[in-house]
Amino acid sequence: MPALLTARLILDRLTPDDGNGLFEVRGDPEVMAFWDWPHDASPSVTAAVVEQMLREMASGQACYWTVRLRSDGTFVGLCDLGEMQANQADIGYMLGRRFWGMGLAQEAVACVLEQARALGLTSVRARIHAGNVRSARLLERVGFKEVDSIPDFEIRPGVVRSCKTFALNL
Repeated sequence: MPALLTARLILDRLTPDDGNGLFEVRGDPEVMAFWDWPHDASPSVTAAVVEQMLREMASGQACYWTVRLRSDGTFVGLCDLGEMQANQADIGYMLGRRFWGMGLAQEAVACVLEQARALGLTSVRARIHAGNVRSARLLERVGFKEVDSIPDFEIRPGVVRSCKTFALNL
């Protein structure tokens, strides 16, 4: 999987060495507030998550890209296509809080959507927590449409949140 380039970003294949950069993102409770899992308590927890992501990539279930600034290689976050099956996938993204409000998430998501087209996918879905207004706006800006509202979605065993689902035909 070659690196993907945008005007300001490099999206490159996730590697085992990306755990420290990802911990800056996943270890932040504010970043993880609208994620399905709580923030990572330590770098070793993030390292275990990276190992699971690498297994998903090896099995063809997902593609994970680190997001870095082209200017200096600074780790910004992660973007992925997961739950890959037939011609569709789910998209996910998370950026370090210090990079919020700069349009970088939109740039990364648009790039991954182009890659989804190149992979032959015809549909991409996204599920967000209902209160995640910033993410809803980002999805709408890149062409997604809200398709469902789920008041009692079990995000992990015993934890229920209101969620919204979005879809984009490629």
